[in-house]
Amino acid sequence: MNKTDGGMIGISISCCTSGNRGQKNSPSGNRGQKNSPSGNRGQKDSFYDATLAFIGNPSVGKSVFFSRLTGVGVEVSNYPGTTVTLKKGSVKARGRTIEVVDLPGIYSLGVANEDEKVTKRFLIEDHPDVIINVLDASRLERNLYLTLQLLELDIPMVIALNQVDLAAELGILIDKDKLSELLGLPVVSTVATWGVGLDEVVLVALEEKDKVQEHHRVKYSPWILQALSGLDHAFPDSSQIVKIAALLNDAEFVELCCMPPEANAILSSARRFRQNLDIEHGISVPDTVARDLYGESGHIVDRVVSTFEPKKRFRDRVDSVLTSPNFGIAVLISALLLTFLLVFRVGGFLETWIVEDFFEPHVIQPAEAMTFGMAPIFRNLIIYSLRGVEAGFAIAIPYIAVFYAILSIFEDSGYLTRAAFLLDNLTHKLGLHGRAVIPLVLGFGCNVPAIMAVHGLGTRREKRIASLLITLIPCSARTVIILGLVGTFVGFWPAVSIYLFEVIIIVAMGWILGKSLPGQRSGFIMEMTPLRKPELKATLRKTWMKSREFLYIAFPMLLAGSAFLGVADALGLLSIFQNFVEPISVGMLGLPAFAATALVFGILRKEMALQILAVLAGTANFAAVMTPLQMYQFAVITTIYVPCVATIAVLKHELGTKDTAMIVTFTIILALVVGVLIRIFGPMFL
Repeated sequence: MNKTDGGMIGISISCCTSGNRGQKNSPSGNRGQKNSPSGNRGQKDSFYDATLAFIGNPSVGKSVFFSRLTGVGVEVSNYPGTTVTLKKGSVKARGRTIEVVDLPGIYSLGVANEDEKVTKRFLIEDHPDVIINVLDASRLERNLYLTLQLLELDIPMVIALNQVDLAAELGILIDKDKLSELLGLPVVSTVATWGVGLDEVVLVALEEKDKVQEHHRVKYSPWILQALSGLDHAFPDSSQIVKIAALLNDAEFVELCCMPPEANAILSSARRFRQNLDIEHGISVPDTVARDLYGESGHIVDRVVSTFEPKKRFRDRVDSVLTSPNFGIAVLISALLLTFLLVFRVGGFLETWIVEDFFEPHVIQPAEAMTFGMAPIFRNLIIYSLRGVEAGFAIAIPYIAVFYAILSIFEDSGYLTRAAFLLDNLTHKLGLHGRAVIPLVLGFGCNVPAIMAVHGLGTRREKRIASLLITLIPCSARTVIILGLVGTFVGFWPAVSIYLFEVIIIVAMGWILGKSLPGQRSGFIMEMTPLRKPELKATLRKTWMKSREFLYIAFPMLLAGSAFLGVADALGLLSIFQNFVEPISVGMLGLPAFAATALVFGILRKEMALQILAVLAGTANFAAVMTPLQMYQFAVITTIYVPCVATIAVLKHELGTKDTAMIVTFTIILALVVGVLIRIFGPMFL
């Protein structure tokens, strides 16, 4: 047997190449016939011999585990009807082709956020053959809460006890054989970052396929058992987990497992039991169940974990500095500034090289020469499409890849959770929580990866707030306009004032949305992962997997949008537009007539607004054709109105058409209002 990539022995890697080859037969047609999540597994696609689902808390090493198994050839897609991303790949082991699915990191099978709901839907509707539950050995008690819930699904399961090396460094030793005995499941020790134990987990999971496991059962409080007994009497054919879900008022879970009449009846009966228990015992059913699960987890940990006093490490002293209220904030600010500087400097260098040294001389200029004399509509279609490709590569490679490389280092080192912890109070005032810091900071480099990063937020409400705020953040392309126009021709401090003005708008909008926008608010529950040394290969894999989402999702729409603008220009539609909006651009805002067309081109790529402005003005010396007030006004409007086509594309992907249209419309109206206010009050300062 040969050793393959990722430390796999006897398992060869096979990458996904088909968009639908891992799909099961649709469960929607027979979903209502099921009485339990294990009652009907559905027929698997004949392409796969088994489906393994990786489930675990966030930051347990699950994604590292998955990426090492599958390499970089994975299929990334949204779960139907949601914005939650699932990663699917395949491996071959012992002559069998196995589908592996990386489910979102969750803390429980609750209803707090979309990730939890999607995980439950996948387990019930798609029903994997085996669950691989990845646990962090250094935080076993917290992780077992989810494990105990998964056991009640009666799906064959294997425990991957990950990060055992880190646990040992912290003075924690786990008797995995005893843990296996108590849970009634196979337990395999792993170190995902080094590929240790990964092949064994897969092979053990294949052995457990189709087995009926005699696993551990949670011992609930007497009054919960009393309620379950009552439901057993009325609904003898329903599984216990369905009844537990009904007592917890998890209607979606019950409706996924039962036909509508029975689901309604169970939920109605459970509601009466729940109300009686609340009155009799003065504690809610969800709190009681949570207490029982945590108590069970603690009991198991007491029997399998032994501890010793670890040596004091340098990283412990570093950790105390990173999480301190004073020094931690200083380090965080420095880290954010360094991140922004690296993204801007490295990204700017790469963008200049891609655009000026490659695309312009070797692609755009030859294409312009070759298409000279061609019908305008076809010439524009070609040239504008090529400029769309140019814009895509100038965004994706320089800014997205560089930032995601830095982000992956922060994430793998454990610093990301510390940054979120430190800024939790601040972001709460904007209706968000600490994890929103990451996409908001990312927005200063490029809005595209920033919008994509909102997926990590807990609820749709938070995703909507963060997405709107990100579209208002001056990205590097907008910075080109601010510095190239205002900084050069008006002055340094007027340019700085635009950033301050944007911060005021962002904070004000966040406060207003946080107070007024309806929707579920999620608490801030994030494990403080231990500091560790990032692994280069894992960082590069993660950077590619995140960056390629832009290439697959936003790039095609960017290309289509570029072609559309080219055709519109050739047909004279842009001139018609310029004449149509002249009452606004000239009458209301007081800008030159050609500025409106330049703003339209800014939709394709923000800095193109400045380039087209120079073309239409006939000079790059803007001071000769525009007043300082007009230049300031143009720059501010550009930083506020409609994001670029690529950002609109990822907005639609993350939030849907309706929310995207609302954000685009709002930013246009806000830009017009601010532009009018600058025209009125600007002469007092400029």
